[in-house]
Amino acid sequence: MPANGSTASNPDAPGAETVTQLRRALGRQLAAMRNRAGLSQWELAPLTGYSRSTLSDAELGRHRLRREFWLRCDELLKADSRLVASYDRVESAAAVMRQRAGSTAQLARGEHAQAGLQAVRPAPPQNHHREPAAGDPAESLVTMEACPHCRRPIAVLVVPAAPAGPGRRS
Repeated sequence: MPANGSTASNPDAPGAETVTQLRRALGRQLAAMRNRAGLSQWELAPLTGYSRSTLSDAELGRHRLRREFWLRCDELLKADSRLVASYDRVESAAAVMRQRAGSTAQLARGEHAQAGLQAVRPAPPQNHHREPAAGDPAESLVTMEACPHCRRPIAVLVVPAAPAGPGRRS
């Protein structure tokens, strides 16, 4: 199992089972091509530059190897880019799953932040037409808005301006 924490290796992540199944199918494809070429894992592994146990893990779909490994296997087994094409499909599916998981986590963080702000937000005034007293902190309001640059939720403290009177500049 990769130590990179990807969604494809997280069994609780939605769609992770699909990515795992795709990795296993790719591994079976590699094993079938190796067998058709009449090579054992001990014979193919040194030609790829990887150990026999790494090759075995790849054939079982338990190891996420770089594209270079699959290119090398494709070349050695004369697979006409079939292994690389399958690898690219697996990685595309894994990328979609990681993106979905990231979007879900970001949404949850935003909801958590908004819930925290709701807890500290003052109660709305009873009389909406009443003019706020100058500097009245009870009339301040915390609102959630999207940052104009990154679109992430931010808290905005809205404090009413003091009314312009004699000797005051507006």
